[in-house]
Amino acid sequence: MINLRQKTEAVFSDAISIPPTPSDMDESEWLTRLELAACYRLVDHYGWTSVVYNHITLRVPGTNEFLINPFGLRYDEISASNLIRVDVDGNKKSESKWPVNKAGYLIHSKLHQAREDLHCIIHTHEPVSQALCALQSQAIPLTQEGCQLYERIGYHDFEGIVLDGSEGPRLVEAIGRDAHTLLLRNHGLITAGPDAIWAFVRHLAFIRNTEVQLAAMASGKLNLIPNEIMVKTREQFEGGSAQANALVRHPEWPALVRLIDQIDPTWKS
Repeated sequence: MINLRQKTEAVFSDAISIPPTPSDMDESEWLTRLELAACYRLVDHYGWTSVVYNHITLRVPGTNEFLINPFGLRYDEISASNLIRVDVDGNKKSESKWPVNKAGYLIHSKLHQAREDLHCIIHTHEPVSQALCALQSQAIPLTQEGCQLYERIGYHDFEGIVLDGSEGPRLVEAIGRDAHTLLLRNHGLITAGPDAIWAFVRHLAFIRNTEVQLAAMASGKLNLIPNEIMVKTREQFEGGSAQANALVRHPEWPALVRLIDQIDPTWKS
């Protein structure tokens, strides 16, 4: 069975050197920190940030604790070492001078607790998905990549800023057992997955499909994809045949990590 370091080296590719594990840290946590730090930098690269707000959380393997961004840092300032380890209630379990935005973490914690298969959750307020959030329309798969979202999206109405846990049961109900994406009406986007790679590629697919949907809705009558074709295409993405002949499950991930490493390698410090 491939171990976590082998997986990390495979997805980051030979072009990127993997820093050694700090002497005071378990290797699984360090490799998880590298994965999450890369995800934060990619979200920044795509312009999906809201200065210091929003979160991406990733479970530390074998635990019920998670890594999260220091509240006050921009996403381009986040690195593997300055991520904060928290418990399921958002309490800090690693030393940091930065606070954790517990109010923002409430959404993540409820979903993590309800769905043990969703180890990574990405929440953003970027304008493309927020535009769809502001319309009385659902997300409509209109592209090949968008088909992977078919029957995998939940919807949740806006209830104000999430400052307590009262909204949690309704968020859990909205995502159900089969969805991995949530459209928060008048709010923002959530995608999730078994690791940061899955959560990120789903975020990318949703935003790209939404760009097409909004442009098409403004231009003319939509050319809808038949349901059976969407199911077939979704299964090709979920099963891996869509990435046939690739060296890794998501070949776009190491390609993008090489890009951010060329721009600024401090993400892995």
